[in-house]
Amino acid sequence: MNVNSTSSDFKELLFSNMDKVLHAWMLLDGENNIVQWSAPAEQHFGYSSNDVEGRPFSMLLPEHTHNREQYIALLELDCHNGSLINHRTQMVQRSGVIMDVVLSIHLLHNHQIFKLITFANVTETTELQHFVNNKMMELVERFHFFHGKDLTPQMHEIFDAILVAVTSGQGLKFNRCFLLLVDQDDQELKGVQAIGPASKEEAGRIYQELSASPPTLTKMIDLYKAAGQGSDSWINQLVRNIRVNLSEVDHILIQTLFNQKYQLVNDTSTLVSLPSFNWLRKTFSIHECLLVPLIWHGQSVGILIADNAVTGHAITDINIKALTDFAKTATEVIETVKLLSKLEESITYIKATNVKIKESQAQLMHQEKLATQAQLIAQMAHEIRGPMAIIGGFARRVHKRMTPADINYDPVDRIVETVATLELVLADILDQGPKAQDMAEDCDAAKTINRVVSLLEEEIHNRRISVNINIKGDLPNIQIKEHHLFEITHNLVKNAIEAIGKDGLLLILANELGNMVVITIQDTGPGISQAEEAKIFSPYYTTKEHGTGLGLVVVQKLVEEHRGMLTVHSLPGKGTTFTFSLPTVNKQEET
Repeated sequence: MNVNSTSSDFKELLFSNMDKVLHAWMLLDGENNIVQWSAPAEQHFGYSSNDVEGRPFSMLLPEHTHNREQYIALLELDCHNGSLINHRTQMVQRSGVIMDVVLSIHLLHNHQIFKLITFANVTETTELQHFVNNKMMELVERFHFFHGKDLTPQMHEIFDAILVAVTSGQGLKFNRCFLLLVDQDDQELKGVQAIGPASKEEAGRIYQELSASPPTLTKMIDLYKAAGQGSDSWINQLVRNIRVNLSEVDHILIQTLFNQKYQLVNDTSTLVSLPSFNWLRKTFSIHECLLVPLIWHGQSVGILIADNAVTGHAITDINIKALTDFAKTATEVIETVKLLSKLEESITYIKATNVKIKESQAQLMHQEKLATQAQLIAQMAHEIRGPMAIIGGFARRVHKRMTPADINYDPVDRIVETVATLELVLADILDQGPKAQDMAEDCDAAKTINRVVSLLEEEIHNRRISVNINIKGDLPNIQIKEHHLFEITHNLVKNAIEAIGKDGLLLILANELGNMVVITIQDTGPGISQAEEAKIFSPYYTTKEHGTGLGLVVVQKLVEEHRGMLTVHSLPGKGTTFTFSLPTVNKQEET
């Protein structure tokens, strides 16, 4: 094998395929004159090789470019290791249309210096981003105007911008483009919007009207709409009839979604054996098209379908690279608009819910609060009574078979006592027990306090709360049934524990004052503000996530029914103190 000949062949092979590898490129000599450029560069600028060879690079720069004649020389100063990568600038086509481009410069040294310049036309991406940014600013500035309204028209303007960028002469130059998005609620891929002529005759009319390429994407969109490419066009009716279930994994569109790779659909396609291959060609009346998935954070959210059905031009590697690159920006834009739409829906829902809540509150204020309370509690008590009877009966049977020596005797005894207390509470609620004023029973406050603390012992331990019970002297019995005192004390102690949260102190004091027994429950929780303090005895007012707002209402009602007094004192940041007093049994009654 002739090594020199082989090396020469390799160089010739590489040079002849540079268009495939580098796409749009040009070679400059040491004077920054154009020596050679690629076929894609000809397409971008509209000049033939004969038009530009030997002429200065500056001819491709807009007149307003600063230091236009020395532009490349100045960029060379910024080169690192002989290269400047991804420099954003503007260049001008033969028609006068200005392009946004990203170019890279590579300094090549042989017997003389050459400069290889590669570039990518990002006009459509930049225009799309500017359009979307302006549209987003408009939506934000006019958010109060759009509130409560359907944002679909604004979303379709964004879709128009994407589709025009794919099909316009200033953009990717496809004939037609179809947008399909995933609907997670319906688990379907649905056609959303499309752009492009339905026939060669229509294409000729549209392209003639668009022959003078407008300088901005906004004007381009307006011209397309005026030319008959609006939302009611035939092509949009076609795409909106497309619905493919995501479970159809053998469908060509669903496979493109799940594989997250573009598919060039033509006679050489690997998917030609799929039944949906012919469906796609027939539906869109195409011989060849390009399917590009839209991927957002690893999840496929839609597909762009582009074709050249009117001109019949083959889809090239350059077309594929351009659309796959553009799809990233399009996806970001689409998802941003969808998020804005969801935000608007959420705000509308929250405000509507807030209105309903206020209406409900207003209705409740016009009702008899105590009657409503009694009705709700009675309903709850009725539902609880059955299961409570079963629990109590089972616990009592187990308790009878045990002796005080059994390890579980005390816990089961506590269950029996607690169930008995709850059964009496339920009987009161259902008006099947004696009224407070008819009661002759009294109870031992110290015993009831210890029962409550014992019942909540595990929760107190888990929260690492220290409990200090101080009962002064031998207290006389008080005029209240034991289960009522239990209910009052349990509610207040339970509230104190929840207010402390963890690592706090709970103080319970009980002493005789005149003919009353005074019980104080004090916590080191966050305290209650004055505004909250004024509301805590109102039915249904609660600051707890799962609270009913009835606990303190019941406490107040029981205390007042038994001719007692209830007060609260709180210091925000330091804690809360509840104090209630109940009359004692006089000495003659006790004897």
